[in-house]
Amino acid sequence: MQMMAAIADTGSVSDAAHQIGVTQSALSHRLKEAERLLGTELFYRNNKQLTSTSAGTRLLYSARVILAELERAETDINKLSVGIEHVIRLGNDAFAGYHWLPSFMQCFLAKHPRISLEVIPDLTLDPYSALRDGRIDLAVVSDLSPISGFRNEPLFQDELRVVLSERHPLAGEPFLGIEAITAETYITHHTNPDSGREYEQLFSRYNRLPVRVIRAGVTDAVIGMVRAGLGITIMPAWTLEPYLAQGGLCTAQTTVSGLNIDWRLLLRKDEQEDSPVFTFAKALKAHILMGR
Repeated sequence: MQMMAAIADTGSVSDAAHQIGVTQSALSHRLKEAERLLGTELFYRNNKQLTSTSAGTRLLYSARVILAELERAETDINKLSVGIEHVIRLGNDAFAGYHWLPSFMQCFLAKHPRISLEVIPDLTLDPYSALRDGRIDLAVVSDLSPISGFRNEPLFQDELRVVLSERHPLAGEPFLGIEAITAETYITHHTNPDSGREYEQLFSRYNRLPVRVIRAGVTDAVIGMVRAGLGITIMPAWTLEPYLAQGGLCTAQTTVSGLNIDWRLLLRKDEQEDSPVFTFAKALKAHILMGR
């Protein structure tokens, strides 16, 4: 499995052998033996560059799943050896932020020293699938309505705010409106329309899109570009709190009446109320609400 991933990542047997710490001849022998046992080629060979075949691609998918699970198992076992009885994996949507997490963990770990937390990255576009397949145990998400198929623990209602540089000509306006917003360069995490957010509530509603869109990937990059005056964005007020405290930004309502979203904790539907995950979720909900 490690062999498949290494060859796919490097594109050559020699580089893959160096990566996993074996000789080139040994890795070549392993690959030939695997292809002999499976009765098919796993990689095409073109000018010394290896590209996975259909069979190789299918095996590579399983290899990556297994390697990731082995890594998680090794981490869990290491934690068990030092007295950790349960590891909770948290993965949030792109807009949740983590500014509330350190203070919560300080209090929670003092009361529950045998429970540990891992924040799972790279799930911000789809924490729902990650929760379904067990890669995470809970997520903090924002939406307009409860998501079916999960246990939804409501937190609080928030407002979507337009974010501008404090030097922007429109800084200080109480609201912008669809015409002003779409006339600006719009900076966003990604260009996939999110349920209940600005695309659905604003752009789709008025059948208007910004004249130019910059995809920045992560919140820090989005805010950095807005602060530099490269464009504007729309974000939940809760997410913006630590960035506004740093200065250089101002906010306005999107429209005269504003746009709202709901924050909620998402758990698997069959999560038991006496489980460590539910204990963690209940404590996290109390901590977040206390800070509002």
